[in-house]
Amino acid sequence: MVLGQQLMKIVVKVASVVALARRFEESPTVAMQEIITEVRRSFAATLERVMDAELALFLGQPAERSNKRNGYVTRTFAIHGMGAVQLRVPRDRAGRFKTAVVPARRRYDEAIEKDLALLHLAGLSTRMLATLSGRVLGMRLSAQEVSNALDKIVPAARAFLERDLSDRKFKYLYIDGTNFRVRRTTVDLEPTLVVVGVDDTDRKSVLAGISGDKESKAAWEMVFANLKERGLDASTVELGIMDGLPGLAAAFREAFPRARVARCWVHKARNVMPRVPRRYQAEFKTSWDAVQYADGTETARAAFVALDERWTSVCADAVNSMRRDIDALLVHYEFPREHWDALRTTNPIERVNKELKRRSKAMETIGADALLTLLAFTALRLEFHWRQTPLTSNKLSRLRYREHLDAKRLESLTQIVTH
Repeated sequence: MVLGQQLMKIVVKVASVVALARRFEESPTVAMQEIITEVRRSFAATLERVMDAELALFLGQPAERSNKRNGYVTRTFAIHGMGAVQLRVPRDRAGRFKTAVVPARRRYDEAIEKDLALLHLAGLSTRMLATLSGRVLGMRLSAQEVSNALDKIVPAARAFLERDLSDRKFKYLYIDGTNFRVRRTTVDLEPTLVVVGVDDTDRKSVLAGISGDKESKAAWEMVFANLKERGLDASTVELGIMDGLPGLAAAFREAFPRARVARCWVHKARNVMPRVPRRYQAEFKTSWDAVQYADGTETARAAFVALDERWTSVCADAVNSMRRDIDALLVHYEFPREHWDALRTTNPIERVNKELKRRSKAMETIGADALLTLLAFTALRLEFHWRQTPLTSNKLSRLRYREHLDAKRLESLTQIVTH
């Protein structure tokens, strides 16, 4: 039996078509609504025939010989691409029949549930989606129903964030954490530890996003161990770019003994600049930039000597802070010149954090599973962008996701989370 030919047929007479064409000229909106109403009516009739057939098969079983039909119950059910439809669901006298077409205690199909989850992850709050649902679906959903929709995609999100890493060789790791107000039994700030890797084709990927009790050496040791358990080859890692968290560099060196440690210039500036009197900061920044943007290691070290001589008498604390980390600040000069801009800072981590903050802002507080799913969704969006922009791309400075990118490729990535 062919469903399109045997179960569902919409017949429109010629006279009706002519009248409908005239109505489109007079009021396109009203005419379109008439067509949609007719399609929904035919669609509902088709589903009702299927449920009647289900009940007939059910009552035909030997165990149901004494059972009989017992009329219908009317239900409203929202269907992806169709909206809400009114359905007459058949019943049996014994109350044992359960239709698979309109499952009990469900008001909409699974496709809508996944759409709700993706829209929530994209930044629409549960309240906003609940408000819009009546207009879009023809059925008002509660904020809790929208929130519950995330449960369907949590397993796929967790699988993506715990995926095998042995098929790629990663040479650079960006390492940083960010805090979120996470809702468990209570609401409190919790760090999420994020690692972004650059492989041997200069493409970036989010490798880890793990919640911890605090951003500490022990927490990072756990993250690095997790990466290696998932197949990350420690011998290929050449450099880790990070902030100055106590113990982080030591934990990284223990996990990746062949790699160097680089300090992020942006994080370091946040430590150094407040130690410089305001009236000198612009001039000090010029000396700072001479070190940061030198044309090689020797020039950078000469620029630091000049900075030291010029500024130690004025702001010794700032110069001493910079001196303590000067080797880690200059290590990027030992790598290919075309990578210097990318290796000076933890910018890729900042991109992840900014995208996460932007989407989680509408959620006010966020559950642990929702945060995990949000991280996977954000990672997929950035992954798609990073496939187009290798480490040496002149587009590296663009944070915003480019809307003109091929939508089909984005959809293929998001399906990793939704299926």
